[in-house]
Amino acid sequence: MDTYSESSETMTPDVSTDSLGLVSIVIPAYNEENAITETIEQVREVMSASQYDYELIIVNDGSTDQTGEKARQAGARVLNHEVNQGYGAGLKTGIVAAKGDWIVITDADGTYPNDRIPELLSEAGPYDMVVGARVGEAAKIPLIR
Repeated sequence: MDTYSESSETMTPDVSTDSLGLVSIVIPAYNEENAITETIEQVREVMSASQYDYELIIVNDGSTDQTGEKARQAGARVLNHEVNQGYGAGLKTGIVAAKGDWIVITDADGTYPNDRIPELLSEAGPYDMVVGARVGEAAKIPLIR
């Protein structure tokens, strides 16, 4: 049985929507207190400047640091796993809780180019799924994982 607790509210900016409807942005996070605030702010800035209505869901996957609290302070909707269940469980929790017609998944550590989310969504067209990849000079992929 999946269990989590929830806090904060959905962020839905006052912008017109297009045919995609609501976009749910799911960010699983485990011990990302040093990156989560910047990631939330970046996603919020990009999406607020776009034509998409969105919700931002942070899944705090049993972090032992201040990840969940910092995400709440940044105004995100936070779902908490009491203990670390892994990346896949974090995705599942976020996707199940998502209210959007489209779901975007990105990482909490800023390794994906979140500024390109609107561009990715613009490519959705009639497709059921579009996938972005970290490529090129702007990609930030850690050498050590």
